[in-house]
Amino acid sequence: MKEVVTLLSGVISLVCVALVFFAISSYLARAMSTLTVCVIGLILMGTVFRVCSLIFRPILALSNISVIGGLDKVMGAAMGIVEACVLSYLVYYVLNYMGIYVL
Repeated sequence: MKEVVTLLSGVISLVCVALVFFAISSYLARAMSTLTVCVIGLILMGTVFRVCSLIFRPILALSNISVIGGLDKVMGAAMGIVEACVLSYLVYYVLNYMGIYVL
């Protein structure tokens, strides 16, 4: 479960960083409507993060039970395998798109 929380936190952080950069570029371009959308998006992402932390905090407290801790380790290994497959596919796709043939 800790891996899911870490993954969700990372995704929300990346989206927030992208929104901040987009907001800065919108401000420099004087596109105030886009800037407003970025600020609203940042507020919504903060709210989503807070709600997710309220949901996952009790679940993480349950993971201290030994049976659930073992299941957590197995699920962590499964998430690691899925993450490795997705990253391998993305690297293969990017290399193929650039004309570098791997296989």
